[in-house]
Amino acid sequence: MLRRDPHLPKKEDDAGESAPLSTSLTTAAAASHSSPLPYRRRCQFLVNDASFRHRHRFLLVFVLAATIALYFILVPADFILSNTSNNVKSNHPPILYGHVHMAKTGGTSLNGIIANKFDHVCGHKGYSYDAYNDNEKAKARNGAVVLSGGSVWSRSRVNPRIMSDIGYENCDYISNELDWSFWKQFGNGKFHGVNMELHVPCRDRIEHLMSMCNYEEHGKVGEKGLPTKHKIACDAKTDEELFNSVKKCFLYLNRYDHVMLELFDVKCFSFHNQFTNYIDHMSTILSHRRFESTPYVKRETNDVRNKEEECIWYNPEVREKVDKFLLDTIPYYQFCDSCMGSENEIAT
Repeated sequence: MLRRDPHLPKKEDDAGESAPLSTSLTTAAAASHSSPLPYRRRCQFLVNDASFRHRHRFLLVFVLAATIALYFILVPADFILSNTSNNVKSNHPPILYGHVHMAKTGGTSLNGIIANKFDHVCGHKGYSYDAYNDNEKAKARNGAVVLSGGSVWSRSRVNPRIMSDIGYENCDYISNELDWSFWKQFGNGKFHGVNMELHVPCRDRIEHLMSMCNYEEHGKVGEKGLPTKHKIACDAKTDEELFNSVKKCFLYLNRYDHVMLELFDVKCFSFHNQFTNYIDHMSTILSHRRFESTPYVKRETNDVRNKEEECIWYNPEVREKVDKFLLDTIPYYQFCDSCMGSENEIAT
């Protein structure tokens, strides 16, 4: 039995009365076949909607491709490479820093303090990563720690072979007291393309000489079985005899060489200001450690000097000769003489 589609409008005859059901159904069926406009409109809508989505996707792809192309055109390649490396979020400074630890210039304490304050410090006299515990142990000993020489190694005196095995890839600041050739591996950006700036401590020449004379050489003994300490021959009959006594006091002055000036930017800083101005300067460059062990316990490598026993202070003529000899013959003193007071001095 045919039923009338309730959605079809009533079709009225000329008399205004509703047409019979059979007539209405017949008329509706005929209209659905003879008038295809509603179906076409629905199809056209679907076609238009699919076309819009297709054009929309094409536009998005085009804009994205254009943006990527513009990025590679405008942004320098080295910036892109540096920011796609493993160091995207790194706080490392753009260059490495090296502390040329000249003997008897306070470098042991300087290395220890900097390792205790800042991260990524790699030093013969201390690394950042264990500086806190190392200093806490030193504090527990209730006094200054005396560092022995020779083959006695500790966290405050790291074996150079161990340093080499660890490598320097995670270091921002390297402190070492080997001869100057150690630094050649970092010269002219050889180390992973990163340049290095070297910092050399400078001290009054005569004061430095007498501190070296006061150093007890490991494994060597002098008169009466006491550790060897040298004295300047202020009563020498000849200059040669005087200068030979001076040379006996020299300690590792080969840690600096003028060749370093060809490989690095070399700066100097004052021995007297290294624990104030110099550390303040490095605090603007290096990353601070989360925790710092305070106070820092000094690591001693020398006996306290008795200046009253040093004859050079009572002989102005001898002192002048020795000072000139040092400046004329030792590259390290020549460098300090030209650097201190110049634009290359780290004074602030």
